[in-house]
Amino acid sequence: MGKKPIKLSPKKGGNGYVSSYSINLGISEVRDVGFLDTDGNHLPIEKFIDTENNEIVIRLKAEE
Repeated sequence: MGKKPIKLSPKKGGNGYVSSYSINLGISEVRDVGFLDTDGNHLPIEKFIDTENNEIVIRLKAEE
């Protein structure tokens, strides 16, 4: 697993204040980690917030 620097892109709400951030994931990165099915459709994903280790993990959603 390699590390690659990314940037947070601020998104402003209707009031002009930053309300969220987004990041970009390249198509090859998404494909390589299995976020797409064989037809190129995205699969359900989830984010896991780990405040203790200052991490946000994006992963395939576990089947219930």
